[in-house]
Amino acid sequence: MLTEFLPDISDAELEQFMQIMLTQHGYDFRGYAPASLKRRLGLVIKKYGFTSLIPLNQRLLTQPEYLRYFINEITVSTTELFRDPAAWVALRVQALPPFFALPEIRIWHVGASTGEEVISMAILLQEIGLYSRARIFATDIDDISIEKAKSAQYPARSRNLYKQNFQAVFPTSSFEKYAHEEGGHLVFDPSLLKNTRFLKHNIVTEAAFGEFEVILCRNLLIYFTPPLQDQVVTKLVDSLVPGGILMIGTKESLFWCSAAKRLIAVNDSERIYRKQK
Repeated sequence: MLTEFLPDISDAELEQFMQIMLTQHGYDFRGYAPASLKRRLGLVIKKYGFTSLIPLNQRLLTQPEYLRYFINEITVSTTELFRDPAAWVALRVQALPPFFALPEIRIWHVGASTGEEVISMAILLQEIGLYSRARIFATDIDDISIEKAKSAQYPARSRNLYKQNFQAVFPTSSFEKYAHEEGGHLVFDPSLLKNTRFLKHNIVTEAAFGEFEVILCRNLLIYFTPPLQDQVVTKLVDSLVPGGILMIGTKESLFWCSAAKRLIAVNDSERIYRKQK
């Protein structure tokens, strides 16, 4: 398997990598959890048949056109439609009802990856009658993933899992009104993305770009060190309107984040929080 026998990466090699990415390309990996980052780099090294990080560092220095493919290779794109269905039920039942009174609801998906989470949100909003008032912003540092997200097409083998997750959230609704199989792909209705704007954005190094009623940053914080988690969560909470919702991954925690005191739990077990007014 590709994940077996990954090459060792020294701290000096990792430091050189981070300096190249920061000074040459503007990507700051210094706050990423070292063990996770080394593992991801090890997978890329293994893919190209290198024995160390040095040839990869050299490629990043001398082949700028390789950068966009490298970012796609190094980022984690594990996601699925309605991942952790109970969290989506809690979002629907406990978190979103106060927004029915608003003329517009602005939603930000941070680290949107290949877009399954964005599709999930669009379907949820359709089901509860809020979609026409929604303005959705989906951001990621990986423009290859963004291109995939815009297509709203996924391998047909995902159908059973995605339908199962959908039915767990909406047991009386029909999955087939949103998606169909075509040419080996599960194709979602393109109208689900008509209110969505996809943007390349780096939550680590770039400023937020507005105020939002809902922000989802799920399964991204786990790849950061605690200081960077604190920095990112502060940025996200600052970007919420009073009463706005922050949803993180079910295996993540805000325990050590200074901005956590500005949030109250809507559903702590599902990691859904509301900014205090």
